[in-house]
This record gives sequence, C-alpha cells and structure tokens, in this order.
Amino acid sequence: MVQAFKHHWTGIEQVTKALLKGKFLWFFVPGLIVGLIYFYFQWQAHRVQEGITNVADAVPVVGSAISWLADGVFGIFDLITSEFYKFVILVILSPVNCILSEKFDSYLTGKEYKFDLVRLFNDFLRMILIVISALFMEYIFLAIWWVFSWILPDFIGEALFFLIASFFVGFSFYDYSMERYGLNFFRSWGMGFSRMSYMLITGGIFTLMIKIPAVGIIAAPVLITMLSTATYILLNKKAEPEPVKAVQDQDLLDT
Repeated sequence: MVQAFKHHWTGIEQVTKALLKGKFLWFFVPGLIVGLIYFYFQWQAHRVQEGITNVADAVPVVGSAISWLADGVFGIFDLITSEFYKFVILVILSPVNCILSEKFDSYLTGKEYKFDLVRLFNDFLRMILIVISALFMEYIFLAIWWVFSWILPDFIGEALFFLIASFFVGFSFYDYSMERYGLNFFRSWGMGFSRMSYMLITGGIFTLMIKIPAVGIIAAPVLITMLSTATYILLNKKAEPEPVKAVQDQDLLDT
C-alpha cells in the first residue's frame, strides 16, 4: 500500500509537469463535449423535479407524499445517469483514452507506438468486454452490499460502496495500459485483484474528482487516464528483475 501511494504521488507529479508544459491539452476536448451533454440532461432533470415539487406542494394532504416519491425517483435517476456517464467515459471515449495512454507512455518512456487502426479497433472491442464484465461484477458486489447495508452503520456502508465503485472504475482505467503491454483478459483481472491497492487509489481519485462541480466531470477522464498510465509504468519497472552485474576480470582476480 505504501509503494502504491508513492507511485501515485510520482505519477501525479509527472502528469502535472506534462500539462504545465502544454502537453496533451487537446484531449480535454472530448471530455468537455461529453461533460456538457451530461450537464444538460442533469439540468433538464432538475427542472422537471422542481416542477413536480412545486405542483405537489400546492396539493393538500397528498402533496408531501408526492414530493417524497419524486425525490426518490430522481435520486435513482441521478444514480443511473452517473453510472451511464462512467460507461460513456470508459467505452465511448475509450479510443481517445487509448491514444492518450499510448502518447503519455511514449512521453515518459521514449517508446514509439505506431498508429494501427486494426489494433485500435481490437482494443476498443476488448475494452467493451472489460467494461461490461467490470460493470457486471460491480453490480453483483453492490447487490451484496445493498443486502448488508441495512444492518451496517451508515459510515461503514458508505465506505464499502466507495471502495467497490473505486476498484472497478480504477481497474477499467488501468486496462488501457494492461492491453498495450500484452496482458490478456484473464491476466488483466488477475493483476487487478493482485494489485488491488493501485486500483482502489486510482479509482478513488476518479470517484472524488467527478464530485467536483463542473470541472471534475470534464477533467477526470483525462487526468486519471494519464495517472493510471504513469503508475502502471512505475509498477512495471518495480516488477522487472534487477540486471545481473557483469563479472569483471578484476573480480575474478580478487576471488
């Protein structure tokens, strides 16, 4: 866990330095477009909610019940739109995020990745499979969480919800790099669970960022794609075996 925090701190420094140099700024444009669409639907939904509440307040006796029901329905709507937004980021924007991850990898390591439309299409299909499986597993865990949330203290239930959501969204962002480095579907999941601290920290940062009004929803996809790329590279370097020191003639004489 300590190493994971160190790698994330180093990754944040690398992302900040690159952006301050004016690198990769155009990648914020797709997120801006998606963010504006998201804000529009949220605004329209809140207008409808306010209209229903105002009408309900004018209705005697049952008005409070109607307002309570409307709040519940729109609360569920907010949850659905939030989950759909994550789906859009991870699937619809995956070609953009894949390219960003490659470019930032090249920027940090000097490796060159030639553009390949066929590989990009295959990456897109794989990403859909990963995201669907991640969302499916997330909902299973959330269903289990929902059952036990009735008997757990509120702060424990909220913490568990945060950790579950953070793990799966963090894993999805790391998959851009895992695919590029040759990990297949099952090996990717194996690494996700074996390096759970990395998934939780990265996904947790994303989950917190999108709660920042306006800016978070637009900036989070780009920043977390870059951060997950940087930390994955650091993690890979740590996993590489140390090179064996060459035996020198003097060393043989000393023995």
